[in-house]
Amino acid sequence: MASCTPQKPSVHQIYVFGTMVEINIWHDKPAEVQHTIDEINNEFKYIHQQWHAWKPGRLQQINQLLRSGNTVKLEPDEIIFIRRTINLAQQSNHRFNPAIGELINLWGFHSDEYPITTPPPSKPAINTLIDQQITVNDLVLNRATLSSKNLNIWLDFGGIAKGYAVDQAIEILQNNNIQNAIVNAGGDIRSLGHKPKQAWRVAIQSPKDWSMLAEVQMQEGEAIFTSGNYQRYKEFDGQRYAHIIDPGTGMPVKNIVAATVLANNGLLADAAATALVVAGDDWRQMAKQMNIKYALIIDENHRCRATKAMSERLENLTINCQAID
Repeated sequence: MASCTPQKPSVHQIYVFGTMVEINIWHDKPAEVQHTIDEINNEFKYIHQQWHAWKPGRLQQINQLLRSGNTVKLEPDEIIFIRRTINLAQQSNHRFNPAIGELINLWGFHSDEYPITTPPPSKPAINTLIDQQITVNDLVLNRATLSSKNLNIWLDFGGIAKGYAVDQAIEILQNNNIQNAIVNAGGDIRSLGHKPKQAWRVAIQSPKDWSMLAEVQMQEGEAIFTSGNYQRYKEFDGQRYAHIIDPGTGMPVKNIVAATVLANNGLLADAAATALVVAGDDWRQMAKQMNIKYALIIDENHRCRATKAMSERLENLTINCQAID
């Protein structure tokens, strides 16, 4: 006899990447669900341990080898991930730049504890790193090996860790024959299938007061990610410095407070949201360049602007949002 999809989900929480990840699953076999959650939990722990730029693990090993002039032998999954990351960085004109780990470290934004209250780095120290113009173009990915033309490179994938992890969770769900679920990593979300008899609806939060800014009805498999400069920051002597660094200036971004992107996978949505924040007034051109159809930004004056396609999908708006073609 055919089983029916439950009307209510089983809800599972995993704390990782400094945030609570909530996974809602509609599936009629509890044992299969628990096995899947255990697999996702193990994958999240692996990603956090192995791809942390500043703690012992695989990425730290890769960085140390690159800085000593050595060639790194990569595993198949590492090749795929690093190639995709390089492509996204190049597509963004390096506004999303995972090669500026030293700059992140200089500002102290490698920390897991916020807010940071130490003084900002000196301008000469920032300029020393900016003058090197370190990007993923300094990497040489040759089949299964990775090397670098710049020994000052330090890779930091913190800007796309959640996007990658959410995509991995969706893949594990699919591999375990779960058809309807949603993965929410601290407000960054990707869906699988749909709720019983209805689509997913996701709220976009206002960075000003955390109230609902608008709702979006998600299509199957979409990811919605927001990058903002309002949660993680350095505060010193009455001044606040956002944790998102403009790789071109070495300074924290100011103009754009938050960017929300809808895309067909978490990795793209995560990288693009960061690139749009860094692009500032050029956010619309950046969205086009990265083939992002659905994007919304909030500037420092709390003005809302969105691509025309995104504007058409916004519902229950609590703020005026200008559509930009």
